[in-house]
Formats: sequence, structure tokens, C-alpha cells
Amino acid sequence: MKKAMATTLALTMALSLAACGSTTSSSSTAADSTSETSSATAESTAEGGKIGFLAPTLQTEFFIGIDNDLKAACEANGYEYTSVDFAGDSATAVTGIENMVTAGCDVIVAMVSDTSCDDALAAAQAEGVKIVECGVETAVYDCCLNVDQYNWGERIGEMASNWAIDQLGAENVNYVIYTTYQDADMQNRGQGIQDKIQEMMPEANLLEVVDIGKDIVGSGTSTTENMLQKYPDLNMIACYGDAAAVEAMEAIKAAGLNSDDFGIFSCDGTNQALASIANNDILRGTIASEAIGTQMFEYSQRLLAGETFDEPVMMEGTEVTKDNVSDWYNG
Repeated sequence: MKKAMATTLALTMALSLAACGSTTSSSSTAADSTSETSSATAESTAEGGKIGFLAPTLQTEFFIGIDNDLKAACEANGYEYTSVDFAGDSATAVTGIENMVTAGCDVIVAMVSDTSCDDALAAAQAEGVKIVECGVETAVYDCCLNVDQYNWGERIGEMASNWAIDQLGAENVNYVIYTTYQDADMQNRGQGIQDKIQEMMPEANLLEVVDIGKDIVGSGTSTTENMLQKYPDLNMIACYGDAAAVEAMEAIKAAGLNSDDFGIFSCDGTNQALASIANNDILRGTIASEAIGTQMFEYSQRLLAGETFDEPVMMEGTEVTKDNVSDWYNG
């Protein structure tokens, strides 16, 4: 049975790609001169090459899942592994990259959301380090793992619209969209959500498109509480990623508004989202993919074997609703 591993681009992808937190076991720090709480490094050692993972946060299920899967793949194949949580801070990310180069990483897998790390990544390349970018396409990489962000946004919008038309009737839908303007990839996902819902339900009432910012723990909660105050008739939320969607769900439930007539839709295929769908909770749809951490390792190996990738490698995903959630979740 397939398992969705907590992975947005927003890839969501996005893949969503900057926030705060730290790892649970630490053998070195991302920046000797920065606060110990701003970043941490988790490292496992084995024979073979060495792969470093630069994560915007290791505090959400999506990124924790990637970290765990990449670490497991490295250990199973005789690679050393280290991960750095740069807590959404560009300076910490740059220092983390520099430390990985000094520590002898052969590959750096970077999930950054803007150009602030380009110089550091280019310097790492000049030292012979292979760069795998994931979730967004920046200027510096040897392999970029991404998704068609606009299309994934459309698919979120389509799931939301199909449910709303059947359950509420399009004319009765009052919805908000949670997006982020951190980078073009995430903007494209948010635009895809908006365009598809407006295409399928032109009579629905779009209350607001919210720039929820970086994927910081708690942002989905505070944003949703604010939306409920502004729009008491809100009955649907379309999110760029599961982290915000799960927090939105909990905020709706805390307000006593969870019912068959409220729907939240997002992307990432985290276990929390899948459990909600399986339990017929108000988070009703997500997009899941095969383990991103495992794919990161595969392409790292291929780079070290001499393969080249001139164009981004597009990862696939599957819309998950109540109709097929059993294929992805058996909790």
C-alpha cells in the first residue's frame, strides 16, 4: 500500500519553504556565532559519501518527514548525513551551507525560497559540491526537484470546487485562499487555486486572498482566527500547504464551526491531513506524493554517479479525498 510521506514543494511545494525550528539530536551547529535555538544540526555517520539537508524548518510534519526519509535512505546506503534547520533565516542558511562544505558534504539538498543563498550555493559548487534544490527553482543547482506549482494549485482548487458544488451549491460558498508571496513558485500555486475555483464556481464569494507568509508554526491558527472574526459566514478554505490547513482545521473546531458544511483543502499529503480525510473531518482533500526524501537521495546518487540534469525534474502527486484515502493512509 502506498504511504504518503510528509513532504510543498510550496512544494508546495511549497511546497512551502521557510519557517522556524530545530532538530532533536545535534552534533554541530549551523552557525557557531548564532543563538543555539536558531538552528541545529542532526548528523548520522556511515561509510560512503556525505549528504547535507538544508531545511527551512524541522518543526512541521512535512519537513520532519523529509528529514527522516532522507536520513534513512542515507543510512541504508552507507552515506553520512547531516541536516540543518535554518529557521527561515537567510544568514543562518548561508552559514549552514558554508559549514556543510567545510564538513565535507558531497551533496547539499537545499530547500530555500529566495535568492539569498545563491552566492553560498555557487561557492559550494565551486568546491565540487553537488546542489539539489527542491520545491522552488533558484539560480544555482545541479538538479532541481519541483512540481508544476500552478497545476498543483489548480488541483487544490478543483478538489475544493467539486466538494463545494456537491455539498453547498456554488452560490452558497464563502471562501478564503491562503497563499504566500515568498517566491514565484508559491505565488503560482496560489494563483492556480484562485483561477480554478473562479473558473468552476464564478458565483462563489471569494472573501480574501491571504498572504500567510512563511510556513511558521501557528500562522494557520492566527490567520484563521482573524478570518473568522472578519467573515463569520466563512465555510471553505483553500491552502497552499497542509501545515496551515491543519492549523486552520483546529481553529475552526475550536470555534465550534466544524460541520459537514465546512471544507478545507490543501497539498502535501502529511499524515495529519490524511487522517483528517480518513476520519471525515473538515480537512477534506490534499495532494500526496511518494516520499520526497527518498527521491532526494536517488537524485543525489545519480549526480554523484555523473548524471546531469539541465531541466527541473518534475515530481508527481495524487489528489487524495475520501474516495481514495485508503490507498494512502491506514492509520
